[in-house]
Amino acid sequence: MKVVAFLTAAFVTLAAPDTSFAEMLSQAQKYTGLHEVKHNKKLRAALGINPARTPWCGHFMGLIARTVGRKPPESYGIARSWLRFGAPVRLAYAKPGDVIVVRAGRSYHVGILAALSKSRAQVIGGNQSGRVQLSYFSRGQVVAVRR
Repeated sequence: MKVVAFLTAAFVTLAAPDTSFAEMLSQAQKYTGLHEVKHNKKLRAALGINPARTPWCGHFMGLIARTVGRKPPESYGIARSWLRFGAPVRLAYAKPGDVIVVRAGRSYHVGILAALSKSRAQVIGGNQSGRVQLSYFSRGQVVAVRR
């Protein structure tokens, strides 16, 4: 009986579409345009930190993940910690809504994939030029895709 219940639960989980990542993209888009200085009070209340003084891409992702019922990584404020979020996905199979970790020089950045072309990933995230916005990153900068 336990085996049947387990198999039924597994089937339902696999057959049901995973909408949490589409929801993450949708939630992130609601914050588009908010700037770390101009909208400091609103962002500070949502993120729990002062975005004008703290790197906040990971904090933004933590907010979005929690909003859709996902558990962010333990040190979610650090972009590199998102390398351990969810399950890994090959870049060739990335979908809008997947979490993308990119490397720019010696630092990391995390955001949500909005679109992927042959040469670039369009990512929405926080702390992109001081605001929540869409930015482009070379596919070569992508170090991880997580779902």
